[in-house]
Amino acid sequence: MCCFSDVYFRRQCIVHTANCMLSIGTGFMLSFPAVLNPDILSPNGTGIHATPDQASWIAGTNGISGIVGFCFVPYVMQVYGRKFVHIALNLFYVLGFLILALATNIPCLYAARIIQGIPMCAVFITSIMVGEYSHPKRRGYFITIKKSTVAIGSLMCHCLALCWTWKQIAAFAVVPNSLAILFTLTWPESPSFLALTGKYEECDKSHMWLYGDSLKSKRELKELISNQVEVRKHLKLNNNLKTVIKNMLRKDFIKPFIIVSLLTVITDASGRFYMLAYVVQILMEVTKDKSITMYCTIGSDILTITALLISCFAIRCCKRRTLLFISGITCAFLMCSTSLITFLKSHYDIGGSVYWWLTPIVILLNVFIVNVGVVPACFAIMSEIFPLEHKGIGTGATGVVFTILYSIVMKCTPLMMEKTGVESTFGIYALHVIVGLLILYFILNETKDKTLQQIENEIKGRKQPNFNDYYLNGKPLICTE
Repeated sequence: MCCFSDVYFRRQCIVHTANCMLSIGTGFMLSFPAVLNPDILSPNGTGIHATPDQASWIAGTNGISGIVGFCFVPYVMQVYGRKFVHIALNLFYVLGFLILALATNIPCLYAARIIQGIPMCAVFITSIMVGEYSHPKRRGYFITIKKSTVAIGSLMCHCLALCWTWKQIAAFAVVPNSLAILFTLTWPESPSFLALTGKYEECDKSHMWLYGDSLKSKRELKELISNQVEVRKHLKLNNNLKTVIKNMLRKDFIKPFIIVSLLTVITDASGRFYMLAYVVQILMEVTKDKSITMYCTIGSDILTITALLISCFAIRCCKRRTLLFISGITCAFLMCSTSLITFLKSHYDIGGSVYWWLTPIVILLNVFIVNVGVVPACFAIMSEIFPLEHKGIGTGATGVVFTILYSIVMKCTPLMMEKTGVESTFGIYALHVIVGLLILYFILNETKDKTLQQIENEIKGRKQPNFNDYYLNGKPLICTE
């Protein structure tokens, strides 16, 4: 009860609720191929029919259009602010689902998925927003709860498929994003954005609205403004393409870029996205039983939600590095086990009747481990690791990597399963997880319970400041541009 009696906690929860509504819509979008593809590939579908190649492109084409979003949305976010972008992302989802609900042919399905690809940058941008709008001690489990709501959207999508058509599901999916827009209108602009753009009075008000006016809060505000004063002076003197390219070659950009790119590879390879879209196909290939597949699909979503809720405590109690490496290694082991069991069954018929329940259990256990550790740790670090001055271009650059990898995974996973089987598919993805973890072991910093400024100082190799420098005789120094 003490948390809910804290007005600043409640205000941060208002911001967080809008992010969660957006994430529910994202869950619907990511899982929609699982309810759309069986219908359009079936001769007894609702009217629109597609070839397997068309169906895989419909599932993955939003990743290609996502490149556009990642190239332009971070720039818009740095110019017009976080609120404007948050509203725009939700509007794209709403438009995409409306087109799906009214679709009558294959081009309409392509158009809807392409439109929904533009706000895929929300995967990174909303995590950045949680980082800017949350207290450092709440940031980890706020991001984790947000990831749980993606699973809630997925569960709702799969459950509704038992009684609704995919068009009815698309119409219902408009609701969460519409609510997100309404919630977004109630909160102020990010203090970090206001400091970056030189609106220091508004920054003061926004920071106070979120964190109060305690001595510690004032110190953090002064440090934020003081650092952004220097950044703005530097940008004014060096605001050209040559400087942008030069900044991208700096260590404090390259290192976070490599870290986020590797975390993206691990997230994709561990099954965060392809399991949402192809879980029915994967389990059907393994069990050869439609009823078992449906029960396991619902179980997968329930396990995902449970895992992400448990990870709220894990991300709060464990260090980011520790959680990532323990869960990542376990994930790689389970994926290799799935590959081995499937190989022995398909080539030597070892296991007999044990096979039909053992393999789904290992796959579902892997889903649990991925969501209890890998996903929360990866996205928590992604939201924290870029210095503020690089967040725009950094989000865009890593977003291009994310969308390219997402498109490749969504397009190639069904093809890999068809050509090489489940055993090779999981084996290849396990290898990617192992290589990514090995590299991160040597370059990843710990970020738990540190302010964004402290993390930025570590990335830049800068000494942590003495907060007394911002005060004179107990009174805060006034910082002006």
